Amino acid sequence: MVAARDGAWFVVWMPVAFLVYPVGVTGFSVWGPFAPALAADIAGGVLAELSAVDRLVFQAGRYLFLTAGAAFSVPLFPGGGAGPVLPGWAWVLVKTVVVLAVLVWLRRKVPLLRPDRFMEIGWMVLLPAVVARDLLVSLIVVRGG
Repeated sequence: MVAARDGAWFVVWMPVAFLVYPVGVTGFSVWGPFAPALAADIAGGVLAELSAVDRLVFQAGRYLFLTAGAAFSVPLFPGGGAGPVLPGWAWVLVKTVVVLAVLVWLRRKVPLLRPDRFMEIGWMVLLPAVVARDLLVSLIVVRGG
């Protein structure tokens, strides 16, 4: 993936995919706007039934999914270990921490979505955008560019 980027990061070549990927990661991690079932409303949400080790494992799993999603995004979009001064592994670590920091920061900046609204956005906005992007990439590849 990193070698196929032709001088520019895939963030530049595929901005739609770069925007859809973190949305999928946060949704899969039940994080930020996609965590209404975990929200502390009147009843305390589903986390009210978990305590001690069960709650710790649940929370750690969410953070691990988020961290893995951020780490997987580094070779896909911001160029992997490419960078000027540091060795490659350090650049991967720095870029992973930056992506993870942005995902954690956005948690409180974006309002909660109801599950039906999330599905509507996914089917009506994200899926057509990704299909259109795939069509554009396939046309570029077929033309030889």
